[in-house]
Amino acid sequence: MSKAKLIQKSTISSLNKYYTITKILLTITPFVALMYLSMQSIKIGTSFMDLIRLEPRFNILFLVSMINPFIAYLLIFIQRKIEEDDISYAVVNIVIFILSEILLQNILYVALFVFLLYKTLKTYNITIKDSFKDKFKNKFLMTISGSLVVFGLACICLFATIRINM
Repeated sequence: MSKAKLIQKSTISSLNKYYTITKILLTITPFVALMYLSMQSIKIGTSFMDLIRLEPRFNILFLVSMINPFIAYLLIFIQRKIEEDDISYAVVNIVIFILSEILLQNILYVALFVFLLYKTLKTYNITIKDSFKDKFKNKFLMTISGSLVVFGLACICLFATIRINM
């Protein structure tokens, strides 16, 4: 029997709830950012487009918020891989998401992904080290292709943030 099927259904159901909550929070991020930017434009007394044009840091804020729905989309694939008993796939990608969120300076999502990683590791009794070893032997770049795109975008946003703050 597969490892995922040996775990109690209630534990897996609980883990699925955490993944669903994470996907919902990641998906609403752009809308929260739009509301924040709209309030800032009203506060300054300018239009939304003028605010984006005049303040480059708001551009980056908007770009960062648009990365999160893509991560939510990738979480759908991670959940499918977990159902197919490929827990290492999930662990490796979540670790890269944590690194990406650190670069994006999204502390809330760093904490959320650390919690999700912890619950996944605890539920399936696997370690990060074993997951990376397993995936290094077996199509590592294919495993991290989606999260590598997120990491690349996070690097670009970090670079832009550093350049603006100089």
